[in-house]
Amino acid sequence: MKIKKLLSLLAVGVIATGLFAGCSSSNKESGESTEKPSTEENQETNGEVEAEKPLEKVTMKVAYHPNMGGASAITTGIEKGYFEEQGIDIELVKFTAGPPEVSAMVSGDIDVGYIGHGAHLLACQGQVKLFALDCTSLADELLVNKESGITKIEDLKGKTIATQLGTSGEVILNLALESVGLTRDDVNVVNMEMAGAVTAFVSKQVDAVSIWSPYTITVRDELGADNIIRLAGNADFIESFVFPSSWVVTEKYASENRDLLVRFTKGLLKAMDYRNGNVEESAKLVAKLIDVEEATILAATGEGNWLTSKEVYDGCKDGQVEKWYKAQQDLFIKDGKLEKEVPVTDYFDSSIMIEAYEGLN
Repeated sequence: MKIKKLLSLLAVGVIATGLFAGCSSSNKESGESTEKPSTEENQETNGEVEAEKPLEKVTMKVAYHPNMGGASAITTGIEKGYFEEQGIDIELVKFTAGPPEVSAMVSGDIDVGYIGHGAHLLACQGQVKLFALDCTSLADELLVNKESGITKIEDLKGKTIATQLGTSGEVILNLALESVGLTRDDVNVVNMEMAGAVTAFVSKQVDAVSIWSPYTITVRDELGADNIIRLAGNADFIESFVFPSSWVVTEKYASENRDLLVRFTKGLLKAMDYRNGNVEESAKLVAKLIDVEEATILAATGEGNWLTSKEVYDGCKDGQVEKWYKAQQDLFIKDGKLEKEVPVTDYFDSSIMIEAYEGLN
C-alpha cells in the first residue's frame, strides 16, 4: 500500500511539472512565446509608447500690465497654446502698477503676476518671491513739454514732477536727478497713478512726468511727438543698471504649488522664445488684449530686451541674473527705499526656471 501511494504521488508530481513547464514554454509551431512581457515591453507595443498621463487641469489667476513688457509673454503663451500644453487655463487680471498687484496677491486674489523694476522692492522686503525673469526694460522715460522751457535735467530744479511712487517711474526720476547732482528735495514730486499722471501732464498741471510705455506713447499722441522732450530713460543708465521685469508669487503659494509653477514657467519660456523671434506678432496680440491700435504697441517693440529661454537659463546657471537683482537691490538701498542688504536668494528662486528649461530641452 505504501509503495502504491508513493507511486501515485510521484505521478501527480510529474503531471504538475509538465503543466507548469507547458505554461512557460514557447509554442514551437507558432514561434510565439507565452511568457508575460517585461515592464518595458508592456510600455512599448509595435513601436508605440503608451501615452503619458494627462496633466491635471488647473486655472491660474495671473496679473499682467497693459503694455508690451507686461503682457507680451503671457498673451503669446495663451494664444500659441503653450500654457494649455501644461494643463493650465489662464485667467488674466489687469493691473497698471506693481504695488496694488502685490497687495492683491498677498490677499489671495491673484496667484502669480508680472512686475516691473520698481516693484521688485516689495520682493526685497519679503512680500513676494521672484521665480522667473521675463525681460529687461527700456520702457521708462522722464518727459517734459517743449512749451515748459525745460530742456535739460538741471532745469527741473523747483519744478513739479508727477510719477507713481514705488514704480520704475520713480526709479528713473531718482537716477536722472542724481546724474546732475540734484535730490528729491530740489523738486516737487507728486505721487499719482499713471493715468492721472498723464492727464496732469497733458493738461499742464505738472511740469514733467516720469512714466512708462504705453503711457509714454499716449503722451506723444496727445501733445505731438515733436512737442515732447525726453530728458532721461533706462538706456541712459544701462551701463550701471539693468532693469529686470519678473514674475512673482507669494511664499505660501510657491510652497504649496511648486510643480504648478514649473509648468507655468515652461509655458512662459516657450512664449518668450516665440516672442523673441516674432516681436511684431506678439505686439499685435498685446494690442488685441488691451484694445488699442496695433500701431501703438508696434511702436513699443524696442522698449525691452526680449530675452530667450536659453539666455535666462544661462544667466541663472552662471549667476548673472542674481547679479542683476543684487545691483537692483543696491539701488534701492542707495535711494533709501531699503534699510539693509538682503541675500538675493531669500527672495529669488532660480531653480524653478532651471527645472522648467531642462524639462523642455
